[in-house]
Amino acid sequence: MSDKTIVNKVTASGILRLDLLQYQPDVVFADFDIKNYLFQELVLIEKEFRIEMEAIDWEAYQGKAVSVYCSVDAIVPQWVYMLVAARLKPYAFSVIFGSEKEHHIKLWENRLLQADLTGYEGEKVAFRASEHIPEALYITATNVLAGKVASLMYGEPGLPKVIRKY
Repeated sequence: MSDKTIVNKVTASGILRLDLLQYQPDVVFADFDIKNYLFQELVLIEKEFRIEMEAIDWEAYQGKAVSVYCSVDAIVPQWVYMLVAARLKPYAFSVIFGSEKEHHIKLWENRLLQADLTGYEGEKVAFRASEHIPEALYITATNVLAGKVASLMYGEPGLPKVIRKY
């Protein structure tokens, strides 16, 4: 009987796995569509708009990530978005112009940019492959780690796709 040791080649490779899902924000999202405050969903009448803004229960947005947009093709003055953002600011966790999807990606990118990734510097790094991670996150992570890691890869550490060696 021979004494053969089984070697875990994945562990021996020294590849570190970076799962971008761990930086996904855990917040409740809400929409604020300017369309609902336009006359016939076409025109903004300032006096009526300001009255409607006074009547809104802004506390309903407490702690939420609010996406402000106009879902119809109407001319909306830029100050309108400023007014809505100023009203939301005391309550909302985050306020942006755009869709919920854009907002989610932006918050996710911000969390990644603020993360301490120094433990990956000089190492072989494989980003986890997942259909739940937006492409924008892979670009952000690549921008953050490019030139700081020994190798940048995509996929599982057992059989990653090499993107670039530095």
